[in-house]
Amino acid sequence: MTLKTDSPFETDPPVFLLKDLTTRALETHEYALAGQLLEQQHYLGDCPAGRQLLQVVEYQGHWVALLDWGPACWKLADRETHIGWTHQQRAQRLGLIVQNRRFLVLGQERMPNLASRALGLSLRALPEHWKALHGYCPVMAETFTDIEQFEGTCYKATNWKPLGLTKGFERHRADYFRKHGRPKKLWIKSLNRNSLRILTGMDVPKAYERGLNQNSPERDLALTKGQMLGLREHFQKHFTDPRRDNRTYPASSLLVFITMALLAGRDTLTSIQRYGNLLTNQQRRWLDFPLKKGTSVRKAPSWSALYNFLTQIKPDDFASCLNLWLGSNLGTLPRALAIDGKWIRDQALSLCLSEHETGAPVAVGFAEKKSKTDENKREGEQTVALKLYANTNLEGATITGDALNNNKPQAHAITQAGAHYFLQLKNENRHAYKAADRLAQEGSPLLPTRKNPTPPTDASTSEA
Repeated sequence: MTLKTDSPFETDPPVFLLKDLTTRALETHEYALAGQLLEQQHYLGDCPAGRQLLQVVEYQGHWVALLDWGPACWKLADRETHIGWTHQQRAQRLGLIVQNRRFLVLGQERMPNLASRALGLSLRALPEHWKALHGYCPVMAETFTDIEQFEGTCYKATNWKPLGLTKGFERHRADYFRKHGRPKKLWIKSLNRNSLRILTGMDVPKAYERGLNQNSPERDLALTKGQMLGLREHFQKHFTDPRRDNRTYPASSLLVFITMALLAGRDTLTSIQRYGNLLTNQQRRWLDFPLKKGTSVRKAPSWSALYNFLTQIKPDDFASCLNLWLGSNLGTLPRALAIDGKWIRDQALSLCLSEHETGAPVAVGFAEKKSKTDENKREGEQTVALKLYANTNLEGATITGDALNNNKPQAHAITQAGAHYFLQLKNENRHAYKAADRLAQEGSPLLPTRKNPTPPTDASTSEA
């Protein structure tokens, strides 16, 4: 009796037979059989951990190839360089890439034609197979080949792009890697003609939102590693720690951490403290957080540690010191800025100019300590904004803000600083709203139209 897992081919089949190959996603009850075949015939064995999709390629009901797809590698320098990812984009959008972890052509002989055809079929079906299970289509695939055993012929034939060799490490447990001494070649394959645009664009299309990691703390990092280290060094030199004792956390570390948390949208002391708990151990090491006793784990500051620190520092000293560093880094920052106000410890209102794409800060200011009310927020935010515009190099920048910032003093201050602005307009400001609506109905100034266009001349009735 012939089993469906018995390959019908003893040698590489001719091209006309390859046209009859089909592919489908395996049902859950078929996973055990597929895992058994991978364990027996694949040189790496089965890899059920993290499995998210199994595909089978068939010829007249017989299995001829198996493909195991799972999550992409957390970090690959060559991949990140090729895509053009920032750390935040990688952390948020890694789920849009899938990895071909196992590819097995059933049978005792190598069959390059069958392998290439099977891989091509599976790739074309992969986005829809993945969407049926996970609700979105991946836009890129990656895989590795052992350079000591395989040349990657089938990957070349199906237009995968080689990106270089790995450094010969494998993941061990959750956060550590160990050297195995067998570098592998990295390959990538775009599954969508707009894959790079989706992976690096400012906004991800709605159809791919289910593939995003919305809970990654690295997604919210407004500073790169180099900027974090540079800012911490700057605070060490230019900020005087007012605390006399209880310096478990260096002032420079806490100031950088609070800045990052505010720019990541954490606008209460509790949310700032929780933000620290989400940081990885490596990110905590960058911030020079202390080690937990007897472990290699860095501990994030507690609510009381943050509160005690914030009640002892002068917000204006914090802001002026930070702005000094930001001013020296303006040349490396984009010039599209957003203005936004947040509260610290429910007393001091902070106002920040930050870049649109990553949230990296450009300038900050603080209002006087007042109770947390809507009226105080309006007054404080507008006053501090005028101070920021006057003391920050905004030449050529574009400022965006909400309707609170749309008033004559702010608009005048922005233009006086050599910047442009896009400020939200609501119908509470009736006269300005009506004027803007009237101008919009007249058409775009970039594509003007004649008010009294000349009627077209009928060529058949025109004089010769």
